[in-house]
Amino acid sequence: MPIFVVAVIVVSYVLDAQIRGAEQIEEFLTIGIVSCCVFFYIWLHMQFVREHERALEAEQRIQIMMTQIQPHFLYNTISTISALCYSAPEKAGRIADSFGLYLRQNLDSLGTVGLIHFKDELAHTQTYTDIEMTRFETITVEYDIQDEDFLVPPLTLQPIVENAIRRGAFVREEGRVLVSARKTAGGHEIAVWDNGDGFDPRELAEGDGQHIGLWNVRERLARMCGGSLAIESGKGHGTTVTIAIPDAKESENHPGNLRR
Repeated sequence: MPIFVVAVIVVSYVLDAQIRGAEQIEEFLTIGIVSCCVFFYIWLHMQFVREHERALEAEQRIQIMMTQIQPHFLYNTISTISALCYSAPEKAGRIADSFGLYLRQNLDSLGTVGLIHFKDELAHTQTYTDIEMTRFETITVEYDIQDEDFLVPPLTLQPIVENAIRRGAFVREEGRVLVSARKTAGGHEIAVWDNGDGFDPRELAEGDGQHIGLWNVRERLARMCGGSLAIESGKGHGTTVTIAIPDAKESENHPGNLRR
């Protein structure tokens, strides 16, 4: 459109110069300038509308993804608390306290449109793993956090750790999950390892429903901060999920970051 506007103005000037004479260069040029201003305004408005629609679509898609949290954990935790009220009241009380904190943190995450501090996401994940380790004494979750001063999309780490427990460590007599975070040359790296049976990473690309949580995290990372998610897994060899987050300036300026 800018090239078209310049071309119309030049042609109008040439026409006036050739047809009317140098002393009357106004008619074609005036019409050309006015017309180009109108067309250019319409073009800019259409560009703005398209960008706004894309932003709304991205925000709605992110919100839909974030609400696709597996409900099984909620049901199972409530059932566990109910059963322990008779056999182990103190343990039931600890789980209930942690569960209340988990729900509050989860609602805060669902109400957040943009990026959040990783330390908040980590605290939410630790609340979740405390509940799971209380429910299942055969599962151990360890943390090696060397870097937590960066931003991530909400509900980034917790679904990955949940997947590592449910589809990894839970199948072992002594299930283990290791969560680590470190600073890299290009940004930040989060890794979640489990000693489960593993799976074929191609299932994630094909949209396997069993790994919808990982797929959602990958989509939100790419859209909100330009991050990426990589999987190293093989049946019988465990799984490592690695998240790469670019430096803060790139994350904050990424077009998908709708932080308010």
